[in-house]
Amino acid sequence: MNPSPPPIPQTPRPAAKPRRVYSHPATSHEHGSYKHTSNRRPIRWEISAGGVVARQEHDQWLVALLKTEHKRGPVWILPKGHVEPAAGETVSDAAIREVQEEAGITSLSIKDQLGVTRYSFQAEEALVKKTVHYFLMTTDQKRLTPQAEENLIDAAWHPIDEAINCLEYDSDKNIMAKAREKLTGQRAQLIRRTPYKRAHRATPHHHPPAVSSPSHPSQPLPSAGHRPKRIHT
Repeated sequence: MNPSPPPIPQTPRPAAKPRRVYSHPATSHEHGSYKHTSNRRPIRWEISAGGVVARQEHDQWLVALLKTEHKRGPVWILPKGHVEPAAGETVSDAAIREVQEEAGITSLSIKDQLGVTRYSFQAEEALVKKTVHYFLMTTDQKRLTPQAEENLIDAAWHPIDEAINCLEYDSDKNIMAKAREKLTGQRAQLIRRTPYKRAHRATPHHHPPAVSSPSHPSQPLPSAGHRPKRIHT
C-alpha cells in the first residue's frame, strides 16, 4: 500500500480590503416650500392657478389675454397667480380670484379643467419650481381692466385662433389649444418641446410637497407658505 502524499501547503489569502462607502457631500433639509442644500441653490416650490376666459360673439369665441413687460419687450400671457392655502383656498378658487384681479372680470363660470404646466426659472433668492393649474372659464362681460400692480399694461379679447399665435410661451399655447378643442372640437396640436425657451420647459421629475384639497382631492396644494412677489418670466 502506497503512503499518502504529503498535504499541499495552503497559501493564506490576503485580508479583504474594507469596502469603500461613498456618501453625498451635501446634506439637505426641507422646510415649507423651500429646499436647501449646502452646495446647491435653494429651491422654492410654487403652486399657481389661472384660466382661459372665453366669450362668444358673432358665432366665434374670443379669449382674454394680458400683456406684461418682459426683458424682450411686451408679451401676451394668460391670467394666473399663486394659490393661498392658508386661507383655505383651492386651485379653482384661486383661478377665479386671479382672473378677477388681473383682468377685472367679475362674472365667471368654470366649465372644465385644462391641465397642468410645470416649469422652472431663476429668481434672485432661489430656483423656482412652479406648477400651474388651468381652467376653462366663460363670461358675458366685455370690459377688461389689467391690474397695474402686477405689471400688466394691457388686456384684450382675441379670436381664439389668433390668441394661440399671440401667446409668448409654448406652455400657454398648449393650454389655449386644449381650450379651443373643448370649445370648437378642433383637435389640439400640442407643442412637444421648446428648446429655446428654457423657462417654460416641463419638469416632470420634480414635484412640490403637496396636500390634498378637501373639495378638489386631485389638485395638490402646498403644505405651507405665503404669497410671494409675482415674478414674470
